Amino acid sequence: MDDDHGQLLAGRYRLSRLLGQGGMGAVWRAHDERLERDVAVKELRLPEHLGEAERRDWIARLDREARAAARLKHPGIITVHDRISGPDGRPWIVMELVDGGSLADLIEADGPLTPERTVDIGRQVAAALGAAHLRGITHRDIKPANILLEGDRVVLTDFGIAALEGDATLTATGMIMGTPAFMAPEQVRGMPATAESDLWSLGATLYAAVEGRAPFAGTAPSAVLVAVATEPPIPAVRAGVLGPVLDGLLQKDPTERLSMARLQAQLSLVATSPPAPTRTPTPTQSPGALGPVEFRLPTMPAGSPSVPQAAAGPAVRRSAASPGPAPRRRFSRRAKLCASALVIALAADSGYLLYQEARDDSAYKANRRVAEALTAPAGFSRQSTTRIGQNRVQVTYTWPDPCADHCADQVSLAEQWMKQHAGTARVDTFGAASGSCLDREDGCPVLIERVPSYKAPALQSASLRTVGGRLSFRVDVGR
Repeated sequence: MDDDHGQLLAGRYRLSRLLGQGGMGAVWRAHDERLERDVAVKELRLPEHLGEAERRDWIARLDREARAAARLKHPGIITVHDRISGPDGRPWIVMELVDGGSLADLIEADGPLTPERTVDIGRQVAAALGAAHLRGITHRDIKPANILLEGDRVVLTDFGIAALEGDATLTATGMIMGTPAFMAPEQVRGMPATAESDLWSLGATLYAAVEGRAPFAGTAPSAVLVAVATEPPIPAVRAGVLGPVLDGLLQKDPTERLSMARLQAQLSLVATSPPAPTRTPTPTQSPGALGPVEFRLPTMPAGSPSVPQAAAGPAVRRSAASPGPAPRRRFSRRAKLCASALVIALAADSGYLLYQEARDDSAYKANRRVAEALTAPAGFSRQSTTRIGQNRVQVTYTWPDPCADHCADQVSLAEQWMKQHAGTARVDTFGAASGSCLDREDGCPVLIERVPSYKAPALQSASLRTVGGRLSFRVDVGR
């Protein structure tokens, strides 16, 4: 523990300062008294309640981390010097000391990074990952906390759950290993992690670097997992030139993601391209007390064409003697598209600018028709049909009476109802049947996996919760 300060390990490594710790481990700064150099030492911390089999699994996982990193020789991958045992038999890994914090530390301290800095980090991590993949090693836990920064050098670390070619897996059947917000959809579904899974996680990590937050959010880990598996990423607003790279990496189908070669080529192209010119709006009115009013178009998803900013001034009142309207100007297709995205109103006296996003009514109407045609699950009654984001329609059903036994029977009816709908490949209600999450404000998220070839509007996602003891079931319909 923290009082291990000053302890001498293996007769040569003197612990000096705790650098960081997590649920099952801690990393110390230490001094190698034999070679007179500072090193980092990773300690495995095991809770006392673990059984002998679980202890063996965790020790094997730390050994796997040592073997995985030791197989690799690359400037972007942490160097492992030694694997030793402490006085109590617990294993420790001795590694090079990277004098700098993690990417997660940098984001927390300074906020989002510039696209240019993020591209540089992405190029170095991609090179390190490429070297690992060539040796048959899949990292499986790429995230900002596992990327260390030392000046301009970027170092990938923590191969604790890496998959080594030729090694038996340490993961129990049905167990999900990784960090929810950065896991690939196939990992969420319990499928084996691959090199393509690492590429997804790298995309999520670069997104977090440039946006300051992960691309998927939720009020609980299970909700994040559902979002990763079923929802598009939260639209990126700061990605700039990095947008197409994020789009290419965050494809839910692994076969559609950027390959490592294409990723490295795109990052190199972006890194060597001159920065896009910044267009500064030019005021058209005379300077006044209010000055020009600047507005921005609604944020576009990562990779969408950039839209220039425009400037608008306070509306000028027209007197009776004012000349008539100027001749109608011809707008380019691009201008028309931009204009159609907004409904703009300028208040003449206040100088305020109001806007709202245009909606795709044709998509909404198609989704609405399917939603209204749904029949309620057996025993449920429809309470509401509401338009929500992305032109989707949310239908809410409720059970008429308070239910017993954690509403297990009603949850089962709702689950069977979802499975019977066209376009639905798989439904997972997670812990809803046990009632462990039904009383939460956000309820229990439901994973709905769609049939890839089904293109018509269908069930997209759902949630279950109890209100006054009655089960409420919400389902979203969309394309």
